Amino acid sequence: MSGLIETSNPFPGLRPFGPDEEHLFFGREELVDKLLMRLRETRFLGVIGTSGCGKSSLVRAGLIPSLHGGYMVEAGSGWRVAVIRPGTDPLGNLAEVLSQPKTLGRHAGPEETAQVLTEVTLRRGDMGLVDCVRLARLPPEDNLLIVVDQFEELFRFKRSRGSDNARDEAVAFVKKLLSAARQTELPIYIVITMRSDFIGECNEYPGLPEAINDGLFLVPRMSRDQLRSAISGPILVAGGQIAPRLLVRLLNDVGDNPDRLPILQHALMRTWNYWQQSRVGDEPIDIRDYEAIGTIDHALSSHADEAYEDLESDRDRDIAATIFKALTDTISDSRGIRRP
Repeated sequence: MSGLIETSNPFPGLRPFGPDEEHLFFGREELVDKLLMRLRETRFLGVIGTSGCGKSSLVRAGLIPSLHGGYMVEAGSGWRVAVIRPGTDPLGNLAEVLSQPKTLGRHAGPEETAQVLTEVTLRRGDMGLVDCVRLARLPPEDNLLIVVDQFEELFRFKRSRGSDNARDEAVAFVKKLLSAARQTELPIYIVITMRSDFIGECNEYPGLPEAINDGLFLVPRMSRDQLRSAISGPILVAGGQIAPRLLVRLLNDVGDNPDRLPILQHALMRTWNYWQQSRVGDEPIDIRDYEAIGTIDHALSSHADEAYEDLESDRDRDIAATIFKALTDTISDSRGIRRP
């Protein structure tokens, strides 16, 4: 590989892998097969795990592409996929995604009108989601998968509003998902991803604990061999090479801490960028590149410091500091949760 060739960075950083990055998603092949098996058995699947264990990537870059590839043979390869986060408006966010042409999109005219009509149907009752799908008149070979990523945001939504209306809306949102998964007339499948430390919150929603018990998939930590594949696989796909000693160093730095996967991805993204800019000839990514970005321990804080120092005025830096501190909500929940 010539030193003049620039190839795109194969690591997503802190965000999860997307469905179009299946070719870069390594180390979880066996888990994807098990997810498919569980989804065959139940139409409500709870993908549960610790923070940073890769739940979102497993569903987005593992399960979804496998469904499109027809690996769940009984259901075929016709899948319409809606991925949402509860955020500050769970039902509104669901209606927005359902009204898009690639999901249900049954209404002609402006997208805003389609969303309003979809939300009206969705809110009619516990079967509102089923009614939306029925009215869309999808081809008989099409299935609908609804992924509610970071499901724990729903618990924050209910508490942050501090009103009975917010609680009722959160309960209604869950009821619509459960009702859609229980019925057998239409091929609707529900997958949620949720942090395991929020599992107790599910008791506040009738039927949710039972559904999760029936469709539980607890994401295990990655083995050393799986981590090795997750590190070296994307590099090879992108046309690079990694020095064996750096690979060993990275594996040792991650250790047995499953929470470090996003930090590892971020450090690898930064290491790749540094290597692209400083390498000579065909030399592989090595320890000097990794240490130059601060290693796993300091790569993220160094990156934040760079972004902060690049700002031109004191006012900009004050705004940035406020934003950084607001990213995680530790007031309404001491465990810390991303603020939508």
